Amino acid sequence: MANEQWTSSIDFASGAIALAILLVGLALILYLNRAPLLLRWRDWRLQRSLDRIGCEQIRRLACDDGLDGTHEIDRLALVDDAILIVSYKPYRGNIYCAEQIDQWTQVIGQKSFKFANPLFELENQIASLRLLVGNAPVRGFLYFGQGAVFPKGHPEAVLYPDNMPASLLAANCTSPRKDVATAWALLKAHRDGAPTADRIGAKT
Repeated sequence: MANEQWTSSIDFASGAIALAILLVGLALILYLNRAPLLLRWRDWRLQRSLDRIGCEQIRRLACDDGLDGTHEIDRLALVDDAILIVSYKPYRGNIYCAEQIDQWTQVIGQKSFKFANPLFELENQIASLRLLVGNAPVRGFLYFGQGAVFPKGHPEAVLYPDNMPASLLAANCTSPRKDVATAWALLKAHRDGAPTADRIGAKT
């Protein structure tokens, strides 16, 4: 009996040591890979937040710009009263911006970076989309992640997770207006390669 208890104690101790080694190994792996794991976690949260916008979404839609060129719209979302262009901007740090200035400023630590006012490109995308959907209501937003801060405020078209209007969330979708639903069906047909003559059906 004593011999069996001794053997059981050894087995338990061996199992505990193996488990401890496994846990230490996992902790070491997580520590060494903490930076890429954090980036993946943040990207997952960002995509989840973007995916919550609208009743439905269309990704990467190509539209004529009316000047023999095209725009690729990254994300369209259907809401009850409009079609939304949602343009994600991967900027973090302090963002200093205004609606009509040519350049916005990103400040990270002691460094600052200029980038073109993205509202101008957004307006061009809205104009291109209207060539497809006619008079159906179209609105555009710039979407920034949690890492962006706006110390001096921002234009109304700027969204981020903490200021997302409830009316834009999928959970609050009801039934889109008839003209909006018609325009959305047209955009899906355009994405799938329907003849351009079908565009006339969206005009009101």
